[in-house]
Amino acid sequence: MSVAEIVPDIPRVHTALAEWAACAVYALLLKKRFGGAKWWAAAVLPAGVFIGLHTAAESLPLYLWIPGMAAAITAMHLMIFCLSGSKFFETLFWTARAFVLAEFAASFEWQFYRYSAGRAAGADNLVVEYLFLAVSYAAVFAAVFFLERRYARIGRSFGLAKSNIWAAAGIALTIFLVSNMSFISFDTPLSGRHADEILYIRTLVDFCGLILLYVQQEQRLWLYMRDEMYAARGVLARQYEHYAASKENMEFLNRRYHDLKYQIDIIRAETDAEKKAEYLNELEKGIQIYESEYKTGNRVLDVLLSAKARFCVENGVNFTCVADGALLGFMSVMDICSVVGNALDNASESAMRLPNAEKRLIKMALYVENGFTVLRFENYTEDRPVFENGLPLTSKSDKKNHGYGLKSMKSIAEKYGGVLSARVENNWFTLCISIPLKSARGETF
Repeated sequence: MSVAEIVPDIPRVHTALAEWAACAVYALLLKKRFGGAKWWAAAVLPAGVFIGLHTAAESLPLYLWIPGMAAAITAMHLMIFCLSGSKFFETLFWTARAFVLAEFAASFEWQFYRYSAGRAAGADNLVVEYLFLAVSYAAVFAAVFFLERRYARIGRSFGLAKSNIWAAAGIALTIFLVSNMSFISFDTPLSGRHADEILYIRTLVDFCGLILLYVQQEQRLWLYMRDEMYAARGVLARQYEHYAASKENMEFLNRRYHDLKYQIDIIRAETDAEKKAEYLNELEKGIQIYESEYKTGNRVLDVLLSAKARFCVENGVNFTCVADGALLGFMSVMDICSVVGNALDNASESAMRLPNAEKRLIKMALYVENGFTVLRFENYTEDRPVFENGLPLTSKSDKKNHGYGLKSMKSIAEKYGGVLSARVENNWFTLCISIPLKSARGETF
């Protein structure tokens, strides 16, 4: 007796719609390659392709079953790749997840439909069958969409390595083979011999596959967040070390400044007018660098601004700042170092890439506006940064170890109930941090 005589297999149309819907869910969650009505039209069209593939495969002999499934998986891969902004090999990871999801959705729906059709009068007809399909698929795919959305908010490919992709593909292949073992042969330790057993085994194994892939995602997320935390700590520590070194250097320079003033007095006593003028010009030129000291009302901010101002003088960068440092009294030393240090470092790095010294412009402002403490950083740029999740991606080749400065700044802004925004307009890159005054004063809303 064949398997088909024991239990009717899932209709091909059901499987085709499950595969299409699973691909649509993941393509919707990922960054879209194009948007608007064009995307939705492109997402609907493949449904006919899946139905055609499975309808054609229904008449194929058993030995062509595997090639037929390979064709369906290839179609899933191409659909996700064409609709999302994922790379071709990276899409294999999402295809594996979509395939297991489709297998589970189709098996789950068919098992419960067969169970209901055998017990409810009039349930075994085409209208009820597709109504049951619509409700079941809506519940399964909606649940997965909202569950997976938290990963999409972080980034579609956070911590995604080749080993993760191959592991997901291996899980999907194993789950597929084990769940369909009974449909190939009864004579295996993993096969069922009765209708209820066969359907139950397939649904349960597919569900276990979803759990395994979910656990893999959670592990990736944990490792990614751990690396992010370590990297952010490293950025914060480096900024604080920079602040400490700048503070020590400033104290030394202040002493040096007073010594130079005495030297100027001695030079003024020089009788040779030309030599005296020459010495004075050299000394005053050198002193200009050390006189770039800010008095904003916040000692930590003063040190950071003074150090950056001296760097800009030495490197031909025009740096202007208007800041009320007292507004940052609610921030810890480490947080001020991280926010201001990272923002000015990024701005100066961008400015130094400009060959024309007249375009090396950096502006900073710290002020109150509409009930918010606002930190605003601007720099002229000729770069066109790529944004992801509202933040510009690092332009450095070593992306694994860079790009954490902005994430650290965003985290600090959110820590105080604020927001960070960035944009490029008319060749000006603007980074703005806005923190509610109530939050800054330690008050509750």
